[in-house]
Amino acid sequence: MIRAGILGYGYMGHVHTQKIAPITGIDVFYVHDIDPAKQAEAEKAGYVFFEDRARFLAQPNLDLVIIATPNQFHRDYAIEALRAGKHVICEKPVTLNTDELDAVLAAARETGRIFTVHQNRRWDTDYLMLRQIIADGTLGRPIAVESRVLGERGIVFGWRADPAYGGGMLYDWGVHQVDQILQLFPDRKVTRVFAQLWSVNTLQVDDYFKLELVFNDQSSAHVACGVFALEKLPRWFVYGSSGTLKIDDFSAKSGRISKINNQYTVEVSEGVDPVVGSSRTMAPLRPEQIQHVPLPAPVDAANAFYENIVLACQDPTQLAVKPDSVRRTMQVIDAAFASARTRQSVDVLI
Repeated sequence: MIRAGILGYGYMGHVHTQKIAPITGIDVFYVHDIDPAKQAEAEKAGYVFFEDRARFLAQPNLDLVIIATPNQFHRDYAIEALRAGKHVICEKPVTLNTDELDAVLAAARETGRIFTVHQNRRWDTDYLMLRQIIADGTLGRPIAVESRVLGERGIVFGWRADPAYGGGMLYDWGVHQVDQILQLFPDRKVTRVFAQLWSVNTLQVDDYFKLELVFNDQSSAHVACGVFALEKLPRWFVYGSSGTLKIDDFSAKSGRISKINNQYTVEVSEGVDPVVGSSRTMAPLRPEQIQHVPLPAPVDAANAFYENIVLACQDPTQLAVKPDSVRRTMQVIDAAFASARTRQSVDVLI
């Protein structure tokens, strides 16, 4: 049994306790928070509560520390936990930049402890479906991938609206979206990054961003996130050499794959008149020339992250979210912030 402790008993701390509850081989025993008001709630849930972080980390049968604090504390708390001899899961973003992450990874190497990051959206239903469709060759070669996460409420909650805590959507959602893209194409190198950040309704941090990644094979990924979008765009849109994919939302229950029907030849059209001027290039296909394929059945892998943690604690080579992949994501985020500051694209090799 892996004995876990939650460092930071706020919203995400509670999420981790819920995610761990159904998993065999791991359980939460300890909670640390600097707010003494959390003690009654933690003890009611059956956890041993510590207001003092040193006492929490000193527990001899504490195996795994899950860091769920505001972002600016991640580096120091992760290093403390590793040097206390504990395995560590850190909430995303792992740190505020790659230099901070390198300090954590050095501590992990020195101590021989497992260090990983809660990049749980590698197992989202929509993302697993996307990976399956791309892997089976249905779309041919993916030329451009669009990833969007768009909310309607116009609110960035709590400390995520404060730059002092590492707030903003690029840190909050961008790290997930970039991680997904990089995992989708592990053999492609990012050669250029261009980013734009806006503060639309949340004045101190970015609540809308657009990010363009160009790879060494000239394929690209477009990543966007915003909290105030009142019309829907697809969660995923992929231009492939043999077809097009649209996945509408996280549930992956709507969308479709579209391909040319092999029984028909695409001929030169008489043209279409888009109000002003005729165009043969943009003339639509006849309905019988295009084949619309339903999406495959969604896969539920909600428990996969913590199931992998249990496995990795027995055999570290099985760790799914490896530090080098997290570092690659952080390098892209660094480049995105640099691009947004300079209003220019940044040449990289990531």
